[in-house]
Amino acid sequence: MLQLYKSRDFNLFFKDTFAFLKMHSAHFFKNLFLVNGFFMAVLIAMNYIFDAQIAELQALGVIDPENGYERFFNYLGQNASDVSFYGFIYAIVAGFFGILAYAYIPLYFKLYERHQGPNFTSKEISKELFANLGRLVKFFLATILISIPLMFAASIVMGIMFLTIIGIPFTLFVVALLLLFYHSALMEYLKYEDKGIFDCYGYSLQLCLQQFFPSIGAVGIFALIIGIFQFTIGLLHVGILYFLGISVVDDPTYLNDLDKTSFLFIIAFTLKIAMYVINFMTAAMIQTNLSMVYYGLKEDRENIHTQNTIDSIGEN
Repeated sequence: MLQLYKSRDFNLFFKDTFAFLKMHSAHFFKNLFLVNGFFMAVLIAMNYIFDAQIAELQALGVIDPENGYERFFNYLGQNASDVSFYGFIYAIVAGFFGILAYAYIPLYFKLYERHQGPNFTSKEISKELFANLGRLVKFFLATILISIPLMFAASIVMGIMFLTIIGIPFTLFVVALLLLFYHSALMEYLKYEDKGIFDCYGYSLQLCLQQFFPSIGAVGIFALIIGIFQFTIGLLHVGILYFLGISVVDDPTYLNDLDKTSFLFIIAFTLKIAMYVINFMTAAMIQTNLSMVYYGLKEDRENIHTQNTIDSIGEN
């Protein structure tokens, strides 16, 4: 078992993240897909249907960027009920899947802490998820309200940074601060059932400012590493398709132009699914790093592990 509550510096934020993934990757990712796999499959299927509809509209000339979008807007007006229904269903499924996927990591670590290691199953994680579903919906609704002024302020700061070449790289740390702020608040909210949402966000802000440069720097650099990895995999994906004679740039809905029984379609479809899976796994890795930072900052602030050690000595 990896010790969660531990004072960490810049290096340990990285070291313990990789140590955790090395020790528990099989249990971690297996349960990640067992808990979220069904909804992920449904979302992928809905995306495929959406791409098929776009391809059909392009073939009919409804979507034609060169001649404007007048026919497309007319089509939306004539089929408003169908478009609204599908859009509503897609938003519900995507939102529900997003909540499950984002809450999986905090609840996994909650159970990891409770069981003192990965001694729990996907059923226990699912039980925790559905038991907290109402609270999660409240949290994300409150987060939307918090995000309106926060994103506005962040956009202004990042816009100023983009004015100079030197400032552009530092926008990564603004993103890192936001990631840590949101994730730490959710970790705190799910850990303590009697703690209010805004109290959790207030506590999260205190954590973010506690070791500002080491923690935000670690999150930003880790996210950059994952981003470079995703970009490299994306280039490899596009390169393989280009080698097979498929141009993703010229035809974003390329899957629908292929013979569904052809070997080429099977390869292209498999690669598409693989990209979904890889992006899903790397997003979970970023959240794992955020969790290591959260536990490190929380230990520095509250001395939880130190106090537990003292209590255990007293009991003995």
